[in-house]
Amino acid sequence: MNNLFKVVAGLAFAVVGLLLSNIAFAQGECTGGACGTPYESGGGGCGCGGGSILINNTDMGDTYQYADDFDIDGWEDDFDNCPFAVNADQADADGDGFGDACDNCAGSANVEQADADGDMLGNACDNDADNDGVGNNVDSCWLIPNPGQVAEPSADDPNGNGLGNVCDPDDDGDGTPDVSDPCPLLTGTDSSLPGCNNDGDGDGIPDSIDLCPTVASDVNTDGDTDLLGDACDADLDNDGVPNAIDNCRTLANANQLNADRDGFGDSCDPSFCFVVDSPDSGRCLNPASRFFGRPGPDVVVNVGEVIRLRIFTNRPDAPTQYAWRVTKSPAGGAFEVSNPTGMVRHSTPWEFHYDADRAATFVARTAGEYEVELQSNLVFDDGAYPGLTTDKQVMKITAEGVTGCNSFGGSTSMAWVLLGGLALLGWRRRS
Repeated sequence: MNNLFKVVAGLAFAVVGLLLSNIAFAQGECTGGACGTPYESGGGGCGCGGGSILINNTDMGDTYQYADDFDIDGWEDDFDNCPFAVNADQADADGDGFGDACDNCAGSANVEQADADGDMLGNACDNDADNDGVGNNVDSCWLIPNPGQVAEPSADDPNGNGLGNVCDPDDDGDGTPDVSDPCPLLTGTDSSLPGCNNDGDGDGIPDSIDLCPTVASDVNTDGDTDLLGDACDADLDNDGVPNAIDNCRTLANANQLNADRDGFGDSCDPSFCFVVDSPDSGRCLNPASRFFGRPGPDVVVNVGEVIRLRIFTNRPDAPTQYAWRVTKSPAGGAFEVSNPTGMVRHSTPWEFHYDADRAATFVARTAGEYEVELQSNLVFDDGAYPGLTTDKQVMKITAEGVTGCNSFGGSTSMAWVLLGGLALLGWRRRS
């Protein structure tokens, strides 16, 4: 019996020691500003949040609110070096301020992220930056396509200054700029001479006035006045963001602000509808429409992982009653919903905060797909749409893996079981 007592005692104290070290580690994280519970704000938990922003296991703010985290990787957009690409590690190999996950030249510093051909590979690391089939090292106009330079180098550079016609402001070198030279490829002014009105791309617009002399187009416009026609301009608004990723292609907006997260920049967005899930999900909040409540985006979680059930509505800061219920679960599935009903009053800006210690949470004990319904009701009547104050929406939760004892709560329970066993053995020995 003494040996058994010693074994149980040793095991119990080892578990308790491990738990205490976990607590100390958590407090160390808090000290460094990296403590928190996914999606939750304001104190609690490890005892160090103290009313700060807690989002996806980070703690970067000092106010009781939720931060904008578009890609939901745990870094608020203002601090995220890739706000639209998931990169919790924030890796930035070249140190240019753009994370590897979104840097168009992850191995070459390029703060401007310039990408002349819009192929998502920046000029700094693209061997053929204009995608004309001629390498940058021998290209007479490395940022503007001019593939004919190889077949006819003398015709492409008649003045021999090393610049091709499409990027040389004075092709023939006669001192008269091409835009006002009646014969831009020949010295002299006789427009009847061969070469005065060449049309290399065959679009009917003479090269001397064609803004895209190598790209056939019936449109000869230059919206951003960069002397590169719209038909061949990889950055139509000249804001430094290539067309391929520009959320306002024809209106300069280098900051790419997109407050409602619908893929259209604020500068050119015809309407506002805050996207809760993804732009193509249709789950957005239009403050001009009838009352809508929305749960958070569909998620994939681990079995046994506790997640906070998020509440969004298109009536910010309007007191709202809520009720959560599971409407679909796998056969024989086990799950728990804590604090399924209550009221929320404040949002920042579109997501509501639960009252302290009243956050609704969900945990799946069995792997499979679950559907969780949010019913939301405005406490007061909606003046814009009288009588339309109730809404129901469903989110999907996919639980993967098997139940284990890798959670803090599970470890704590095991510790109490062992300590209980230890106490029982001690009592039996005394009796």
